[in-house]
Amino acid sequence: MKTEVWVKNGYVFTEDGFRYACIKIKDGKIEALYESEPEPLKENKVNSIDASGCLVVPGFIDAHVHFNDPGRTDWEGIETGSRAAAIGGTTTIFDMPLNCSPSVTTVKNLHNKTEYLTSKSYIDYALWGGMTGNSVRQQEELTQMSEGIIGWKAFMSESGIDDFPFVSPNQLKQAMKIAAQQNKILALHAEWEEEIQTLTTFYKNQTGLNERKAFLASRPISAEEQAVSYALEAAAKYGTFVHFVHISSERVVKLIQQAKKSGINVTVETCPHYLLFDEEDFLKAGAILKCAPPLRSREEVEGLWECISNGWIDTIGSDHSPCLYSMKNTDSIWEAWGGIQGVQFTWLSLLDEALKRKIPLKNILSLGTANVADIFGISGRKGRIQPGLDADLALISLDETTIADQQSIAFRNQYSPYENRKFLLRVKKTILRGKVIYDDQTGVTPEKDGQYIQPRK
Repeated sequence: MKTEVWVKNGYVFTEDGFRYACIKIKDGKIEALYESEPEPLKENKVNSIDASGCLVVPGFIDAHVHFNDPGRTDWEGIETGSRAAAIGGTTTIFDMPLNCSPSVTTVKNLHNKTEYLTSKSYIDYALWGGMTGNSVRQQEELTQMSEGIIGWKAFMSESGIDDFPFVSPNQLKQAMKIAAQQNKILALHAEWEEEIQTLTTFYKNQTGLNERKAFLASRPISAEEQAVSYALEAAAKYGTFVHFVHISSERVVKLIQQAKKSGINVTVETCPHYLLFDEEDFLKAGAILKCAPPLRSREEVEGLWECISNGWIDTIGSDHSPCLYSMKNTDSIWEAWGGIQGVQFTWLSLLDEALKRKIPLKNILSLGTANVADIFGISGRKGRIQPGLDADLALISLDETTIADQQSIAFRNQYSPYENRKFLLRVKKTILRGKVIYDDQTGVTPEKDGQYIQPRK
């Protein structure tokens, strides 16, 4: 049965910016945009969604989440994670290969995860594959895996997960070769392991030192710079498309920008926590804001916003990395789990901050929509409001507010550094392939219709 629905009276974000338009949706796809209401819509002869007073933007694509399913669903799970994402206007996520158990480093584990996730997600999803110090030797296995993943993820420092060992500098070269041969993106957690280990040992042995300050000092920007420099050199040699995740420093973004200009195929992600919080917040709040790389100085936060204004940052991902509260509530900052829960609040917080900084929303929205779709080869389905693409939409009101109180937190473990923040906007509806999956009055739909997105061939 063919279905038709219209979204009317909204200010729609298009390639030309925001404009008043009505969107005709047929069978989950955008069929057309109209500058004025067609007669059937005026006469209420068709099903419609009223977007009066709302910005209508593409559903957000979060290319960096850890939903930990299967294996560690007490930390999260795709059901709770995707529900929280939908409430925040996100309609597609790319799930990382670690923190689920076992990690996605073999064909068998990828197949099992793919089967397991079926009918469990409220939103669409793709999967990352893991390239580790062990798996880089298994070239045939990696070739088979490449057919089902959106890209490869590797760590240049300890991941914190036993079955996901980091790649040494020599192993990284092998990973670069493999990814290039497969024409796959290689996403890197870029911190130089040797420097981190040396500094961590030193600071752990200093008595009387504030542990939180010691943790910050153990993972300096120089560790990011060294890792990124090494990876860029290898990427240039092997022709690999490299995507640096959660970059925390303006200095490192500038390094990557220089590489782009030299012709290296490289993109860069940062995260909302690096744009909102700083090291002083970490020193006050402690483990709830522990992450790697750690939060930086306020000067670096401002520098990252300048990079966004310059168009030097390509994507923003939540790096939603959940855990039990007990894993944060420890006596030692060194032992606490490093990761921030925030997938529900990524775009509420970023758009709120952009508005406060008087940054045009059109300058930031592409970092979670069109840019992500273009980089990861899904622009034929996602990322824009234009005919032929999936009707994934978020309806956002700038006349209402959202308070992130504990009761509103939809991910499994209800704590977050965003708790008690007030955002000067509100997600009114989230639409996945033409169907309202979240309404701020009625909540999330009971149906879990999220689809597994197959990567481009």
